[in-house]
Amino acid sequence: MIPPFALVLTAAGSSTRFSKNQKEAVKKEYLRIDGHTVLSSALRPFYSVPGLRAVVVTCPKGAEDETVVALEDLVDISSIPLLITEGGMTRKESVENALNELRNLVEIPFDYIAIHDGARPFVTEKLIISTLAAATITGGAIPALRITDAVKKLGNDGLIAESVDRSSLITVQTPQIFLKEQILDAYDKFPGFEADDDATLFIKAGYKCTISKGDPDNKKITFASDIPDAEAQAEEYIRERDEGRKSAAASRRMRELISMGSDDENRNWE
Repeated sequence: MIPPFALVLTAAGSSTRFSKNQKEAVKKEYLRIDGHTVLSSALRPFYSVPGLRAVVVTCPKGAEDETVVALEDLVDISSIPLLITEGGMTRKESVENALNELRNLVEIPFDYIAIHDGARPFVTEKLIISTLAAATITGGAIPALRITDAVKKLGNDGLIAESVDRSSLITVQTPQIFLKEQILDAYDKFPGFEADDDATLFIKAGYKCTISKGDPDNKKITFASDIPDAEAQAEEYIRERDEGRKSAAASRRMRELISMGSDDENRNWE
């Protein structure tokens, strides 16, 4: 039986590496792959997993409307609560904000919290379930892959200093899934500690974390080259966004003028 869980989907980053060659930054999560935005593709498989009880999506300040658009039909098709919250200056602060939103959902019971990168659109239902199953054994689990390439350590001079034994090394992915009370406690214990991922904080708090088998296809969109037509999409996105803002501003101005006219008419009747 799949236990009830909530999801934190992180999408509050600045996409600096992705948009470094663009005239104006566009968040990678808002662009499309195979007909859907990166963000909606990262979320969609979770709705196929029984047990999902709530979703919190983090976004940059002032980008709530753009995030809603990027989530496509997922905003409306499900009865599962979907909240959008402003992120922080770091990923950890963003996750913290999302966890605080989940703390407030006292009327919705769930035992686990999954934390997933909004820039990983190739996650599968199978990976989510296997990681959740592993988390029920130890309290926390992350999908991981063995390193197959040779690993070398560089010295300060930029030259190879030594070879590294890769037999115990892994690369990790998301979703990372933890017992609700334990991951909340981990964040409470180390408010000022910056970690590369949530598992680091979880383990630092003294909790046990295991791995599930990762998926080589579960890649994170990092560079513009990860989306074949990213540059063209970004230009179109900026154009449509600017037109939408102009239209919204014109509508607001029209409503203001109508309101002012109504006030004048009311004064004339007085």
